[in-house]
Amino acid sequence: MNSYYCLVTSDTKIKYARDIINSRLKEKKFPLYKKTPFLNEIKKNDGVVFYLAGKGENSQSFVATAKILSIETIDNTAVIDPDNNNKIVIKYLNLDNINFFEKKINIKSILDNLNFIKNKKHYGVNLVGGVSKIKYEDFKIINK
Repeated sequence: MNSYYCLVTSDTKIKYARDIINSRLKEKKFPLYKKTPFLNEIKKNDGVVFYLAGKGENSQSFVATAKILSIETIDNTAVIDPDNNNKIVIKYLNLDNINFFEKKINIKSILDNLNFIKNKKHYGVNLVGGVSKIKYEDFKIINK
């Protein structure tokens, strides 16, 4: 059975989340780090939705979905993510079937319908850590 995840990209000191996600999706690769939640649970064929946190353009919005084609484990600790405070990349999710939303979906417009967001008033708490596991029902709501 496939699982579903929300992958979060945040602004950094040098780049907006929108620019970071655009380059990641263009490369069809999403990095995971040592302390990423669900690091060892995410698997091939799982579905993912991409969320932009931060303050820049399209922030607080879902922007795309994809399927995990494969997972690449990095044996070399010298792989640094220049987009994320120079964190060491442990794995890359190789992506397929990337679907950019024509209209970005602001989280506040569907917040009441998302079951994985437990505290609607402080919804950002459920997105801390870069990866949230979501149910298929939430994935469907986001991916209309």
